Amino acid sequence: MSQQNQSADVRSVSTDALETLGLIHFRPEKRDAIHLAVEPIEAGESLDPAQHIGIAEDGKAYGSDNTTIKNIGIVDPFLNRPVKAGERFWLVVLPRRITSLRHVWSHPDFPEAEL
Repeated sequence: MSQQNQSADVRSVSTDALETLGLIHFRPEKRDAIHLAVEPIEAGESLDPAQHIGIAEDGKAYGSDNTTIKNIGIVDPFLNRPVKAGERFWLVVLPRRITSLRHVWSHPDFPEAEL
């Protein structure tokens, strides 16, 4: 890599995409990448991709248009069809709701981390 290419990118490693994800932009934004928290869950009813959902007392996901279900995320927006009741999928947690985040990894020469 040339000296010029090494110093050409002067962007900060800190970005703001997560601050504005899910909001209309009112200032110029730059390309970014983000982490989203996901949880594997079972559908308690038929759900559409990107539908807002919550978790009921039975531990299953339901549409949060029902006022008794707290909206905590959305159905995996990349699915190409609705999720049927009983199927499992990724619940994508709403942005700015996670209070702690860590990466977990495995390697054959290390014992598995306790969660």
